[in-house]
Amino acid sequence: MRGLMILAAVTICGTVPAFSQTKPAAPAAAGTCAVLMKTYTDASKSLASNFASSVGDNSAPRATLREMEDANTISLAKIALDLMRDYRCALPKVPPSAGPYLSQALACETAKLKAPSREAPDACKRENWIAEPGS
Repeated sequence: MRGLMILAAVTICGTVPAFSQTKPAAPAAAGTCAVLMKTYTDASKSLASNFASSVGDNSAPRATLREMEDANTISLAKIALDLMRDYRCALPKVPPSAGPYLSQALACETAKLKAPSREAPDACKRENWIAEPGS
């Protein structure tokens, strides 16, 4: 029935109904693109951190929680990627993965095990993590 109504509207008006038309988004400000790229990059850091925290952990409930966190992280990266595309930002060339930041994440987990206090060690400051080439 709905399809028949749309067909009638197209026939009467001679154009496609306004609700089915979309305008392309205007290019975003550089700051918006930078924030979206940071969100996308942080997804890889989160995946690496989750992977590193799973090393040596044989808890099935925690593994399930990490898998859900990874799924949420990938969903967030997908949203950021969609927004980057819509705002015509430069798109990343690789998908988010644990590889580029894995050694820093493992160093962080090792530092946590060695740290006498519950404070986050310097190795865990993700803003200082640098992606490894070729990962």
